[in-house]
Amino acid sequence: MTRNRNLSQPSRTILQVRVQNRMVQQKITSIARAGLLATLLGSTSAFTSITPSTSLPSTQSTSFSALSATSQPDVVVISPPGGIGEITSIETARLGGSVKWFVVSAASNTPNMALTAETLAAIEKAGGSMELAGADAGSLLAPPSDAEGTATNDALSAIAGWCGTPGSLICTYDGALEEKRRVDRTKSPEQIENTMGVDEEQLIRSGIRVAAREAAGRSKSKIVVLAAGEEMPSDDEDGESDGGKGFFAGLFGGNEIQVPGSMAEAVGGAASVIRHGELFGAAESSPESSPFMGGPKRDPTVREMYTLRSVRIDPTVSTSGNVAGVDGTTRSNRLTVGEATSRLGLGKVKSATSNMDVSLSSFVGTAPPSDEEWNAEFTRVAEMMASSPSNARGSAPVLFRAEFSSVPSAKRLAEWVAVKWAPAILRSYDIAGTRVGARPVYAIQTGEEGTKIEIVWQELVDFQSVTSGKMIIEVDESGMTAVRGGGDASKGYGGVSNKPLPGEDILVRRLADAASQAVEKGLAAKPKLAKKEVAAKKPVTTVVAKEVAAPPAVSSAEASGPGPRGAGARRSSERSRGSRKRTTRKPSSQSDADKEA
Repeated sequence: MTRNRNLSQPSRTILQVRVQNRMVQQKITSIARAGLLATLLGSTSAFTSITPSTSLPSTQSTSFSALSATSQPDVVVISPPGGIGEITSIETARLGGSVKWFVVSAASNTPNMALTAETLAAIEKAGGSMELAGADAGSLLAPPSDAEGTATNDALSAIAGWCGTPGSLICTYDGALEEKRRVDRTKSPEQIENTMGVDEEQLIRSGIRVAAREAAGRSKSKIVVLAAGEEMPSDDEDGESDGGKGFFAGLFGGNEIQVPGSMAEAVGGAASVIRHGELFGAAESSPESSPFMGGPKRDPTVREMYTLRSVRIDPTVSTSGNVAGVDGTTRSNRLTVGEATSRLGLGKVKSATSNMDVSLSSFVGTAPPSDEEWNAEFTRVAEMMASSPSNARGSAPVLFRAEFSSVPSAKRLAEWVAVKWAPAILRSYDIAGTRVGARPVYAIQTGEEGTKIEIVWQELVDFQSVTSGKMIIEVDESGMTAVRGGGDASKGYGGVSNKPLPGEDILVRRLADAASQAVEKGLAAKPKLAKKEVAAKKPVTTVVAKEVAAPPAVSSAEASGPGPRGAGARRSSERSRGSRKRTTRKPSSQSDADKEA
């Protein structure tokens, strides 16, 4: 490695670095606020400044002008290109925070990074900053030292120095599969043959975990974004987590590199987890971020990422024992996930607790959640997680709770749930396809006022249908609550089961959609959240000088020369101007003369 430095200008040092690596070349770049300027990351590899429409170069040596970066950013994001990582970084900068985004790519040719002028203006107006750095996964997984003990992987040691002491560390895998597909499309036949059997997606995931381990040492809080059912705590305990330790041992020669088995292990265990269902939506740099599909049309089709902005947050493992999102029916908007993650990283959600594991789902709504709505959602989740139900038989664990500001008619809403919503869900394949054991069969409206709905589970025992459990949904003026109930006591099912009933998790997730539909249909009103009080401005007293009427102005033509007009005389009567003389038309015939007469 050769290095030329000019130390006379520390803030603008001209570097020319040549890095020789047996497998890959590391490139690290950065974006400063609104100017998109390069930032020096230690003394490791080739850098270059980039613009919103240019990509990272593949040359081994470059010269650039480096600027000093902040050593204490608010948030550090480690992710593949695009996806939730990009959305979180941009949203953090929009909210006025300083963010550093470390991109882990599959190959040396990193994709383009594009930001619109509106985004840059919003970041600058809010006082935020954004810096970008990146490395390919191969350089992060290279041997830390050779056989003689000489350090060969400078990227790992440089990550901690570049990240500094962040307030929060955010890590996600979203975008790894898209990056793999992008690299596969650009491979030549020789490259396909040479990389046969190498999974680029696993390389990226392992590179993210290795980078997260280096950056997590000095971060104050950690946030991990995972898919539903991914890297569950039970899986980590059984040793079945994604990627395994030492998977890349000896892949690049030299000493092996230890790869953490899970994201929780990489960040040190104590981390808050946000889980998502099936993702939709795209980051700003993607061509699919346009609001309309298929170009301009007479009746344009709006993408779901702009029509499904309403959000609901639930505990991943509810108090009833259900695991949210594993049924495959949950959908999550990338924009909403990024907004929630950025607010957690900046500490704007005061009601959020540390080390919480929640699941986020999106529903119909064009307006993004406000700060008050985010706080209300996390407050509700914190209360649900704090309340631990009794394990004794006969207790009724709360499965679902939705709050409304008002319900015009609780009986009408309950009737809609029992007659319209429940039958449609019970006929779905997820429920009706259950062939073994108990399953929900029908719903009935009960109660003196007709504000309760019972969804009945039945099971075939000795060729007889037996009620084995119930879900009781109660509607009142302030919301809707669902609890688990007992079955037929005469058949031995009178107690409340401590374990989830078959298909219960599906109904719980669909209840959130039912609450959203009730608001759309006018059966309930959306809860009104108290906004922050803005201090009233003191009235400012201004002194206005009394206006004095000015004397009428006299034109120069009137003032010059003698005459009555100059002496101030005015006409006594108005002169007729442009009046047309009235002429009498001669009659053309006798009939016209008679008419005039």
